[in-house]
Amino acid sequence: MIKQAIIPLAGLGTRLLPLTSVFAKELLPINGRPGIEYILDECIEAGVKEIIFIISTKKLMIKKYFYSDQFYKNIIKKKKDPRIVNEYKKILKYKKKIKFVFQNIPRGTGDAVLKTQKYIKNKYFLMLLPDDLILKENCSKAMIKVHQKYNASVMASMKVKKNNVSRWGIYKINKKLNKRNFFIEGVVEKPSEKKLHRIMLLSEDIFYLDQFLIK
Repeated sequence: MIKQAIIPLAGLGTRLLPLTSVFAKELLPINGRPGIEYILDECIEAGVKEIIFIISTKKLMIKKYFYSDQFYKNIIKKKKDPRIVNEYKKILKYKKKIKFVFQNIPRGTGDAVLKTQKYIKNKYFLMLLPDDLILKENCSKAMIKVHQKYNASVMASMKVKKNNVSRWGIYKINKKLNKRNFFIEGVVEKPSEKKLHRIMLLSEDIFYLDQFLIK
């Protein structure tokens, strides 16, 4: 069973400037809650026991968010507000599951994962990128289920328009397993539409789909 997750958070969040010049994008509220809490809840619901955050010294406010114990204790003592008490209990629940490692020089996702190497206990673990939220279903739980069935690494993906392929890594499909799952044999990083057509990775106008198994 997969019990650990890695979440890289050291990026600068340039697409959300100017907000991210002063604030970590992962703490920006979505429907009244920091985005990172949705990802934590997904991991916990999927059975993950330990979550490793990869941050930089420029993103220390993320760690502070989970380590403001004295602030909560002082305000609870003064106000005795049940809502604040519940918020603090929630933070404590998350805090028990989180470890922090640092990637202070932006050397990409691979380097970020290597920073966690000494903490990873098993061959397989979850890695979640915090840029997209999937709210209708627990993607991590679904991926773990596929992993258990096929004993393989799994990557979740999505459909994209053919004229947008230059923004994404595109999978080359080896074998269809069922409606949602495929073996893949390679990845083409951000191909042009012309190149995509030439190597015949796709039929029609959509890149497909949700979960892919690596042989």
